[in-house]
Amino acid sequence: MPQSPLDLLRANAREVAEEFFILSAIRLELPPSMHRLAIERYIAIRKHIERLGSPLMDRVRIFYPQGSMAIRATIRTPWRDQGYDIDIVAELILPVGTSPSKVLDLLFEAIRGEKGSRYYDCTKRQTRCVTVYYADGMHLDVSPSIMISEQDERLSTIFHAKPEEPPSAHYPVIINSYAFVEHVRARTPIDLTFERRYAREVKRYKFMITDVKADADVVEVPGHSSEEGGKSAIIVALQLLKAYRDERYRKRSGRRLPPSVMLTKFAADVAVPGLSLVQALEVLSAHSLAELTAADRAGKLIDVRNPTCKADRFTDRWPETAPDQRLFIADLGDFRRYLAELTSGRLSMSEVQKLLGDMFGVGPAQSAIKDLAEQHGSVVRSGQRTHATPFGGVRTAAAAIASPKIVSARTPNHTFYGSIWQKPQKR
Repeated sequence: MPQSPLDLLRANAREVAEEFFILSAIRLELPPSMHRLAIERYIAIRKHIERLGSPLMDRVRIFYPQGSMAIRATIRTPWRDQGYDIDIVAELILPVGTSPSKVLDLLFEAIRGEKGSRYYDCTKRQTRCVTVYYADGMHLDVSPSIMISEQDERLSTIFHAKPEEPPSAHYPVIINSYAFVEHVRARTPIDLTFERRYAREVKRYKFMITDVKADADVVEVPGHSSEEGGKSAIIVALQLLKAYRDERYRKRSGRRLPPSVMLTKFAADVAVPGLSLVQALEVLSAHSLAELTAADRAGKLIDVRNPTCKADRFTDRWPETAPDQRLFIADLGDFRRYLAELTSGRLSMSEVQKLLGDMFGVGPAQSAIKDLAEQHGSVVRSGQRTHATPFGGVRTAAAAIASPKIVSARTPNHTFYGSIWQKPQKR
């Protein structure tokens, strides 16, 4: 007797959740067109900073990406008009001891340029970086740094200097984001089974991408997952946990988000080969919750450091207070409960749909669950049997051959250099 969609969901809840999370992650990831645009803007800003007449001409040692883009964990945030950022370090050839405000002001002048320049009306000097805002929602953060020692590659200082504060409140900050990216890459092995599963799904987006060449003295942005064959389960889990964090903070006006780099460090801590995506979400959320809870119970604010540079503190600006910390502890507790519910087999289809929307927003969640609902609906109509794939998914014999349809997004219209001004937001 054919099973109903609800029966199928309950009997295979964990496998269905695995497929949903994969499809959601793909929808939250930058499509190749936007990824390519990010690379093009990365190249353009480098050339602009080093242009003839720039105050930093011949004074940049190296550019390299840091943060999510460097480990292929960038996500779109639908409620920010699909906004996302690119984090870049520009290592400058300046004397050690140059004042923080002077370093940031020099970079601001180099990027903003003269009146009428392509970046003049969309550049803002921040506390630790200079931001270029683009009309399509992307923004590019360039952090100036100065190398501390030739013997310790990329050990550097960046600079904290609020324009409205006196120089006595400004200070250098030691970092080694370059080494941390290498640490994360080494600690997040790609399991071939999950990699192939994820790569097949992401390659159903039909985008054409050509190679982008760059000059010397630059570390390239890694290629898109549709080009490089998938990713590790823990990195995809990191993307989903960040998307959940963004959704939870969507209506919390004025609150600073828990830092992505802290969650990235937690992901590297628990990364092991052979995890399914559901397992990766379980271990990452459990570890994150345990670390924050331990600090809170000790009456402290969590202190997370770069494992490759102990002076590089990832949580120096969040949490500011114990209530900030406890708010995210509660969020992680909810996330753990949601995972348990989604894999329990106790929820109705409408309950699953609502819960997924609460976790990731209605856009990616609704789209992914629609695909799964259509798949299971076709099973009922045809009377076919289901079976678990080696990738933790539930498919019919026909579906194992015919891939589910995923509609690829069009390349968005954009103003390449951001010459259509978008008012910089306070950060």
